Amino acid sequence: MRDATVRLDVAANNVANASTEGFRPSHVVSTALPGGGVDPSVVAGDVEGVDLVGEMVGMMMAQVTFAANAKMMSTTSQVDRRVISLLA
Repeated sequence: MRDATVRLDVAANNVANASTEGFRPSHVVSTALPGGGVDPSVVAGDVEGVDLVGEMVGMMMAQVTFAANAKMMSTTSQVDRRVISLLA
């Protein structure tokens, strides 16, 4: 979920600064963690100009990813509660 949040924040910053002269958009690099999950890192861009369509697609993907992870956590919690109630 943190990866999706960072991606959304970076894309929003890139869009907000699209008309700023000399602005170089950042991007996110995600590194897999040994125990599972990813560690997002923000990397400064090296080329001027913002791809607004690409940033909007990135924002939509981050939103869907966040929602899917939230649903997974909710479902896991429901299963845990059900197992506990069966064992009690």
